[in-house]
Amino acid sequence: MSETSTESHLPATQWTLIAQLRHGTELEAQRALDELILQYRYPLYCYLRRRGYSHHDADDILQDFLMKLLRNESFAAADATKGRLRCMLQVSLDRFVINWERQHQHRRREVNLEAEMPGSQSEVERRYQHEHFQSHETPEQIFGRKWTLTLLGSALNRVGELYKARGKENLFKILRPVLMDAGSLRGENGPRMAQEAGMAYGAFRTALMRMLADYQEALLQEILHTVEDPAAAAEELAQLRQSVS
Repeated sequence: MSETSTESHLPATQWTLIAQLRHGTELEAQRALDELILQYRYPLYCYLRRRGYSHHDADDILQDFLMKLLRNESFAAADATKGRLRCMLQVSLDRFVINWERQHQHRRREVNLEAEMPGSQSEVERRYQHEHFQSHETPEQIFGRKWTLTLLGSALNRVGELYKARGKENLFKILRPVLMDAGSLRGENGPRMAQEAGMAYGAFRTALMRMLADYQEALLQEILHTVEDPAAAAEELAQLRQSVS
């Protein structure tokens, strides 16, 4: 096998988060939940905050919701979402919020955000306070965009680890901003970047094309990690691209 063909593929994910949460052992489900919380808590938090919940209530709701995922079949009633983790989480969270509201109406905090003590804010809330959402953006649109950015970031990290393993960490560092800008060298000093990488400009452009292919493959693997039916991956990718367009 040639070096090019060896380097053009990333490890595939065979055991999706949905499958682990639904059908895995207790340990597998716990690991899936840990990964879910690590990667997708912030998009869910933004969704709740945009719906008008204070950061205290959003934290409470999200904590209770995530813990409940391991105690019952929270995804069982979300069949209409076609097995996409993004949709399943939103549908399940919406239903959870209805019940949460009924149980906690008597203690729902009506908090003026400007009056809250800075020390009471979590790291996720401080991050939220630096967002610049448009007034017309709905909670669903913000959730979709943040979910997409999380997937893109995870794919970028995959590629970074891949190039580190190849001994090309410096090349990835140089090209990382280009990947984040859809792979375009417009506005960049390509020859200077090639010089920093210790490559001829033609070889540098070829390396960029290969890295873009690796990035697309990494993104596909991230999407496959969040859909139950691999056939839905292409449609999910199209929708995710639309959410950040």
